[in-house]
Amino acid sequence: MDRVETHPHVAFCPPDAITLIVGSFPCFNGVDYGDWFYSGSGRNEFWRLLSDAFGLPAGNLEQKKNLAVKHKIALSDVAYRIMRTKNNCSDSNLLILEYNKAGIESCLLPSVSKVFFTGRFVERKFQKMFPELVISSEVLLSPSPAANRYVGSLSDYKTRLLTGEVRSVYDYKLRDYRMKLLGDRLSENSSPKVI
Repeated sequence: MDRVETHPHVAFCPPDAITLIVGSFPCFNGVDYGDWFYSGSGRNEFWRLLSDAFGLPAGNLEQKKNLAVKHKIALSDVAYRIMRTKNNCSDSNLLILEYNKAGIESCLLPSVSKVFFTGRFVERKFQKMFPELVISSEVLLSPSPAANRYVGSLSDYKTRLLTGEVRSVYDYKLRDYRMKLLGDRLSENSSPKVI
């Protein structure tokens, strides 16, 4: 618990990125942090959500990078060095010792027109780092399994579950990712497949 962790990955910034997705900090699984962003615990649904939203595989490092490059997505996290106040990967237990301002700045290219955050915690920390930055932004539902209870309590989720629009918390998260990340590219007849 008193171990200082330094971010294991550098920010990923394709030269023509139009979108920046900002997360918090990778999860250490007891051995490593996984092959890339958001894959250490093996339970985080980030890459599964992106894979299903964009219809591309993201099962290994090469596929993840290919998806990000093809869809012009830059990736970075708000924290560079942290300590955990409890022995788990929850954002609420992150004590940020050093922000990842340089990593994020390297991805804020002139071509980036929108920033997505993987939760409210990340949004607040980003705004603290860049209080003067004016850029379109949106908060995605957290891909963390810890967020499933929160999503399951949402009245909108319960309504969509009752009407059959979604069958699970994952379906609801996927709907959120598709609507926000694909925006205008999402046509009426390409609604997410109910699993």
